[in-house]
Amino acid sequence: MMSTGGAAVGGAPVKEDAGDTASAGAVAPGLRGPVTATALLFVANGAIFGAIVPRLPDLKDALDLGPAAFGLAMACYPAGALIGGLFAPALMRRHSDGAVAVATMCAASLVAALVGFSPVVAVFAGLMLLFGLCDALTDVSMNAHGIRVQLQHGQSLINRFHALWSLGAVLGAAGGSVAAGAGFPVRGQMIGAGVVCCVAVLAAYPLRLGGSVTGDELGRDLDSERAGEPRAAAPHRRIPGGRALLVLVALGVLASCAAVVEDFAQTWSALHLREVAAAGAGLAGLGFIAVQGAQLIGRLTGDRLVDGFGAAHVGRMGGACVVAGSGAALVASHLLDGPALLAVLLAGFALAGWGIATVIPGAMVGADRVPGLTPGTGLAVLNWVMRVGFLTSPPLVGLIAEHAGMRWTVVPVLVGGVVIAVLAGPLLGRNDRPGHTFQEVRA
Repeated sequence: MMSTGGAAVGGAPVKEDAGDTASAGAVAPGLRGPVTATALLFVANGAIFGAIVPRLPDLKDALDLGPAAFGLAMACYPAGALIGGLFAPALMRRHSDGAVAVATMCAASLVAALVGFSPVVAVFAGLMLLFGLCDALTDVSMNAHGIRVQLQHGQSLINRFHALWSLGAVLGAAGGSVAAGAGFPVRGQMIGAGVVCCVAVLAAYPLRLGGSVTGDELGRDLDSERAGEPRAAAPHRRIPGGRALLVLVALGVLASCAAVVEDFAQTWSALHLREVAAAGAGLAGLGFIAVQGAQLIGRLTGDRLVDGFGAAHVGRMGGACVVAGSGAALVASHLLDGPALLAVLLAGFALAGWGIATVIPGAMVGADRVPGLTPGTGLAVLNWVMRVGFLTSPPLVGLIAEHAGMRWTVVPVLVGGVVIAVLAGPLLGRNDRPGHTFQEVRA
């Protein structure tokens, strides 16, 4: 929905001196509500996914699925996300990005709560399809909202928002691991997680920013002008073409390589630790926690690293860390066993998680700033390409596990790290140019 005269922040207009406060390193009083709303959305979105990850082996066993069949069933999640991502820009044109994020996150919480009730694989796959659809809509809209908040603040915030996603994922996974170790039913745990996450995002609703494009009665873009950017002609293109499409697809490939690491953590790490390192049910969730915990640290420090060294340099370094971490896990699985193997695997997963910490947020900022597109279009295209990576990853890893063994399932992660190291320079370097960094944006 559109607003006039300023962006609504809990029913009040944003103050015009927000940039002065931002330049001092503090959050402007008028932005505290939107920052809190964005934080709640990211934490809840991470927590609902993290909650189910440690229980995937239990669901796999309950449905009596082999690795390949389980991989195909899990592929329904990114398949649903591909569908959902197509509708995100249209929904954000009709409603504010914050409102879309709250509504779709509530729907995702409801669907996740029902996953434990899957009596057969077809129902499980259908619920994962719906969960992916809702998650993609939430992902695009909450990132669009977060980038608008960042723009008004005048300094980089997106990595810290994604750090909160990682924090939520760690908390959700820790709860799921404790529940699994105690033998608590999947159904009860997921119902509890769904209720908590739904309440959290409902609390975010009155604190969100107003419409996805904030203009005054003369049609000026107050979001951009408040951040000190010259007003550009109003974008009209809803379908990118030519160079813009190529840039978005390339950014999507970069983000997909980071998503392969996340998919391995959430889909396969628990099974990997159980089968390769003989970890018990209470320890199997530690792989996901290691990746997300390291991401949390990387994202908490990521804004400062990006501001200091540039997104391109940090991205290349991250790709090298992914290669080192996954390579160490692969070698250790052939040479070690017992607690030593478990320790090396967790350290390798953590290093890979730290490596991708700033890659997806950086790609999203780059996609959102591709000129000439309506709000949300660049993010939606990147999200769609990234979800293609999510779609192909589970079946591919499932086939590797089925025919080569679970220890080889880290190979796609290693390859993804190589691609990140190669592409980060030319793609994330766009964010380091004048007009793209938030160091240079002042009101």
